Amino acid sequence: MNEIKWVEPRPLRQSANAIPFPLDALPSVLRNMAQSISVTTSTDVGMAGTAMLSAVGYCFTGLYRLAGKADHTEPPVLYSIIIAQPSERKSPVMHFIKAPFDTFESKYNKDHREEMYKAQQDVKALEARVKSMEKEDEPDTAAIAKLRVQADNIRNTTPIRIAVDDITPESLVIELSENDSLLMISDEAGMLSNFNGKYNGGIPNLDLLLKAWNGEKYICNRVIRGRTEIPRPYLSVALAGQPYIWDNMMNDTAFRSSGLIARFVPCFAKSDVGNRRYDTAPISKEVREQYHDFIHQLLKGKKDHNGEEMILHLSRHASEEYIEYCNNYIEKEIKESMCCCQDWGGKFHGLILRIACILHCADCCSRGIEPSEESVNHDTLLRAFNIAHYYRYQAIYGFSVNAPDGNIVKAEKIIQIFKTKNIKHGLKSDLYHACRCNLFPTAKDFYSALDTLAEYGYIAYENVTAANNKKAQMVHVNPHI
Repeated sequence: MNEIKWVEPRPLRQSANAIPFPLDALPSVLRNMAQSISVTTSTDVGMAGTAMLSAVGYCFTGLYRLAGKADHTEPPVLYSIIIAQPSERKSPVMHFIKAPFDTFESKYNKDHREEMYKAQQDVKALEARVKSMEKEDEPDTAAIAKLRVQADNIRNTTPIRIAVDDITPESLVIELSENDSLLMISDEAGMLSNFNGKYNGGIPNLDLLLKAWNGEKYICNRVIRGRTEIPRPYLSVALAGQPYIWDNMMNDTAFRSSGLIARFVPCFAKSDVGNRRYDTAPISKEVREQYHDFIHQLLKGKKDHNGEEMILHLSRHASEEYIEYCNNYIEKEIKESMCCCQDWGGKFHGLILRIACILHCADCCSRGIEPSEESVNHDTLLRAFNIAHYYRYQAIYGFSVNAPDGNIVKAEKIIQIFKTKNIKHGLKSDLYHACRCNLFPTAKDFYSALDTLAEYGYIAYENVTAANNKKAQMVHVNPHI
């Protein structure tokens, strides 16, 4: 064979980094923390920024919604998913963001133990009175009913939950019925499989995930637990996982057809593996404390809030800009740039309001102002535009690169194995045995993925004569990978 003139192979996936995460759009306390996390972990700042938006949004769920017009409001809820390769330090990023939520939850439960115990005793006392009255010859049904209602109305009988990690659909129902809103934050996005029938005989259970994205009433009837009604459940989601998670979601009929994937804002993290240093600047004490204090301030405000949701409004200038943008840009782009993700694009106008709601509430609280006392101004809307556009590019990438036959994923797996085993060349049949795994149940699957690698310049074929004078193909691996 003539000497192969190798060049850099074409990327198997298009770049998701058309525009960087607009860090300047975040309020200063969040911006400083996201930047510091990015520096100390040597990770894409979009990872911290994305998870932080979802987490901070949780602090305002059930308190505020932002109106685009009289009959259209959006809550400060984001379902976000960070997609990054192994060793991209997803766990440290999520840990830094989650930490103040965990410390607030622990301290709150410790400080309110006496209140919880008293509430539990009050419930038991009312239940005892009911049982006693029921034993009377002529029970006073009206009085019994009144006592049952009193018992049902007693709150704070159990420790609060703020952040949940690996959770089943059944447990999520219980936790949301007791807490009204939750933050699902985890560096193991694979837990989404819990909702796709992992513990339910393969039958998807997505109803609460779909409804909690917008605070829609959820009613569940079960033989054991009976009827559970959650009037206004809210769930904020910040997950991180490897590329196969996204590919599995895209190829899952239930996730795609239900509209669940269209509810997620994806962040495909830019990798710096191979160029990272350990001696990066750690998060300063000042930045960390400011972030923790701010989150604790927001969570305290959430726990102290006992009223109804308040509707926030755009300023006149912001409203005019938003309406013009929806009419003259979004609708056109759904058919053009977002043609590969029209289901996602159909929610783009709502995403802008959700981000604007989070930014406005965070801005006001950082200045000690009640968010409902000010309208959402034009500057805040423009910052929301910038962040939403980042996710638009991410979504276009995520939806367009997914191959129905999964060959891209399989090709990436082959490259990973080649690197791990330092494979430079080999017969196709030998390489199949070297790379065999659950992605390649047959040689045909493996050879199809190899053809994809050849198409993109990662390998080259050479026709050779093998043992017994049989014709075979030698695979040469591009030294640039």
